[in-house]
Amino acid sequence: MFCFGGLFIFSILIPKSSYRGKKMAKIRRFGFLALLLLVLLAMPFILVHGHTADFRKGFTLKLQPPSFVQEAQAGDSAIGQYLDSEAGISAYYQSTYPIDLNKASSACRTVEALTSDYLICSVAVPNYIEHFDTHVFVHKTGWIMAFYFKDEPVSKIIDIKGQTISTTLLKTVVGVVATAAGVPFTNVTYYNFNYPNATKMLFVAEDTANGNMFTIQAPSSNSYFEYSWSILGGAYNYSQFNFDGVDNPNLVWAGDVVKYGTLTGAQFTSDTDHTITVNMYGVLVIVYR
Repeated sequence: MFCFGGLFIFSILIPKSSYRGKKMAKIRRFGFLALLLLVLLAMPFILVHGHTADFRKGFTLKLQPPSFVQEAQAGDSAIGQYLDSEAGISAYYQSTYPIDLNKASSACRTVEALTSDYLICSVAVPNYIEHFDTHVFVHKTGWIMAFYFKDEPVSKIIDIKGQTISTTLLKTVVGVVATAAGVPFTNVTYYNFNYPNATKMLFVAEDTANGNMFTIQAPSSNSYFEYSWSILGGAYNYSQFNFDGVDNPNLVWAGDVVKYGTLTGAQFTSDTDHTITVNMYGVLVIVYR
């Protein structure tokens, strides 16, 4: 086993019955590892260095359009047009069972449309005020999609009160609707209607108790679509998400002990180390390809 760029690579030794067999096996293993090393060197990594790497959590989620949206767009349907014009970041799930829309609607705070085929409504997020309500599309064939509008940054989906990036507010709401509909729920897939060419979202979290600072560098070989952030505040919401010396840049919303905002491409320049410092708990989100 060896480590390269934080990745651990394991090689399996296969015994051979002859010296020549052992020699050829070593050559093959060396060739494979050399090729793997070249591939790793060519990959455009986003580099993150934290004060306490054992706490700092970061991971990437894939972005993938749901098939029903692609079909709706191809057919120029009203649903396809609605989602294209209204939806931004979304999370969806397809049940293997049909959905009773009347049951599903019991999870809604406000119903916008209820037809024989689909439901559109807003759903409250547990432990969050109405500002964080998500919009939901449900189809009788088993599709459940929760989304925020186009003008809202991706960082709004962070469960900042839960101090976790292992789930999101959108995923929570999809589960709430599935439960109301009486269908099993496992996990969600994400898609961003604002950036159909984006394929990944990176989340990096840090808190005050375990270091409160990390640096990040984004290679110019990637394409970047959005940078946003969220931070948890105390009783008077005095929290600060400091980016390269600037507190709470491009603040979009503050309230209910939560703040979130965005970063511009001019601020988050590629191939440059950027320093982020938080008090309480903060998360950086990058949408890219």
